[in-house]
Amino acid sequence: MSSPVILPPAVTKTVLIFGGTTEGKQAVAWLTGTPYTFWYSTKTQVETELPPNGRYRWGAFTTATLAEFCRLHQVGCFVHAGHPFAEALHATVAEASQQLGLPVLRLERDYPPRQAQPLIQYVADYEEAVTCLRTADLSPVLALSGVQTIERLRGYWQHQPMYFRVLPRASSVALATRAGLPAEWLLPAEPGSEVAAETALIRRLGVRAVVTKESGESGFLSIKLAAAVAAGVPIFVVRRPALPAHFRPVAGEGELLAHLHSHLHGLTAGS
Repeated sequence: MSSPVILPPAVTKTVLIFGGTTEGKQAVAWLTGTPYTFWYSTKTQVETELPPNGRYRWGAFTTATLAEFCRLHQVGCFVHAGHPFAEALHATVAEASQQLGLPVLRLERDYPPRQAQPLIQYVADYEEAVTCLRTADLSPVLALSGVQTIERLRGYWQHQPMYFRVLPRASSVALATRAGLPAEWLLPAEPGSEVAAETALIRRLGVRAVVTKESGESGFLSIKLAAAVAAGVPIFVVRRPALPAHFRPVAGEGELLAHLHSHLHGLTAGS
């Protein structure tokens, strides 16, 4: 008599994906058609298409509201595909995951190696970038660090011209306007994906320095670095913040699904 086939227990827990990024969309694609139901969460409301096994919610979580959401929807695992500079989200996910005993799978993006190049300077934060710019008396400056950094760089642009390229969205323009940034310093446009175009922008504006953040290849970091070097101007790169030690890095569809299989079925990865 043959032995009975033992099937893994049914999946009763859901997955919560923190997205709003290229990596978040990738996670959705990888979970499409799998046995796993999931929630896709973004800080601000975005247009998104989800498969039948996916649901959408938006709005910033606090630790308390995230924990309550997880209890209500039987969340069994976090897939953290949020932006590397979403420090408030990192902290909230870390606290809630430890309170609830839930694993955090970190879907990390690719980062170019840090370069030892005289024109490329890595700094700890935006405050250090402002200090370097003002000490070297570099003006005007082009900020390729996103609309959320306008406030962080206020210490510079309140005294010297600083252009900000932001996504061409009404919400981004409104945020810049509320911050008090002069309209002539606002450049609504998509990120540049070609070195020649970025170099031309630097030269057209006549800027003497660029500020950006270590946002990885999804944020076209290599393009920005190469363009600044080609234009012969220094570029100050704010280093990405460290992630909590208990976040588990995963790379690729197979590794993500293996870990979900482990955590949601109670089996070892690869079983």
